[in-house]
Amino acid sequence: MMGSNNTKYLAVVVTFGMALSLYACGGKDEAKPLKEAATKEEGHEKKDGHKKGIVLSPEALQNAGIKVEPVTLQSLPATIRLTANIAHNLDRMFHVTPRVRGRVVEVYASIGSALGAGSQLALLDSTEIGEARAEYAKAGALLDLAKSNVEREQRLFEQKISPQKDLLTAQADERRAEAEVRMLHEKLRLYGLPDSEINGANTAPSRYMVRAPGPGVVVEKEITPGEVIEAGRKVFTISDLSTVWILVNIFEKDLARVSKNSAVKIQTDAYPGEIFAGKVAYIGDVVDPQSRTVPLRVAVANPNRRLKPGMFATAEVVTGEASVQAIVIPSLAIQRIDGKPAAFAQREDGSFVKRDLELGRELGDRVEVKSGLKEGDRVAITGTFTLKSELLKEGLEEHGH
Repeated sequence: MMGSNNTKYLAVVVTFGMALSLYACGGKDEAKPLKEAATKEEGHEKKDGHKKGIVLSPEALQNAGIKVEPVTLQSLPATIRLTANIAHNLDRMFHVTPRVRGRVVEVYASIGSALGAGSQLALLDSTEIGEARAEYAKAGALLDLAKSNVEREQRLFEQKISPQKDLLTAQADERRAEAEVRMLHEKLRLYGLPDSEINGANTAPSRYMVRAPGPGVVVEKEITPGEVIEAGRKVFTISDLSTVWILVNIFEKDLARVSKNSAVKIQTDAYPGEIFAGKVAYIGDVVDPQSRTVPLRVAVANPNRRLKPGMFATAEVVTGEASVQAIVIPSLAIQRIDGKPAAFAQREDGSFVKRDLELGRELGDRVEVKSGLKEGDRVAITGTFTLKSELLKEGLEEHGH
């Protein structure tokens, strides 16, 4: 009986011990992810709340040219930001078409040639021009003869030799000859010949000079020496690029916020940080049924021809709404680290810490900061490349390589 009880007692002890062991193992496995999560959270807090700063000696700060300025709020006009395309000013674009048929003798202009109004483009040999000039020369000779007859009849009439009827007939012939000369002169002028060529004695009768109708740059050329050009065929296209058009589409819901002559700021990837100013010149009258947008046209001065038709651009149309307060810092204060914009803020102990930024509008040599800085922060505005180099060299941030 005693043996049986001892055996039962041992079984209970063993069973209890195994249960404790299993419980201990299960509790350890269950607590492991909680411990890892807590450790991870503590790591984030340590990284965000106890970020190590970049410390430079006063001499190093001076050598690097690091200057610091406080972050302030500035009033910025309310704008609508739109994607834009740069296009030719169609009001200042010229399609050159000869007014007569002729064979091309010489070509003087090529694509990219900068021209003034009246510049020589090409020389044609035209039978039509030759015939018109011959008629004009003949009419001129008849006019000279008619004038001589009038002078002769005037003398004879004064000497009582010839009747007045002969004088009147001669004067009528002179007026008819003058009318013929004027008509043929106008015909040559309508062909595009200037007076200097119409009346020029040294000009080959059948030669016809194609001239630029206005100033600009040759953007298309469709003519080669030796070919025969038909009247009315386009041979050159000239664009006056001193002004260009910026074409944008504004959503129907924003249409009431803009008006004709609203100021517009244009920026391009080709000239980062540079602003080209213009005004809304035209607001479309029809809404696109697919995109629900209305076209806007902006005229922008382009004296150095830096803006090229076909470029993409960003347009900010200034609305008549109240200005907004925003943080704006110099563009030089921004460095790209790991592909993201960042600035270096100075802490109370003089060290610098990186601040990731969300940027807004570009304003010439300054840029709007939507997040990452607050009013009163002190940021480095020059010498920031040195701070970036120190950050990457010391490995103060993850992925700092």
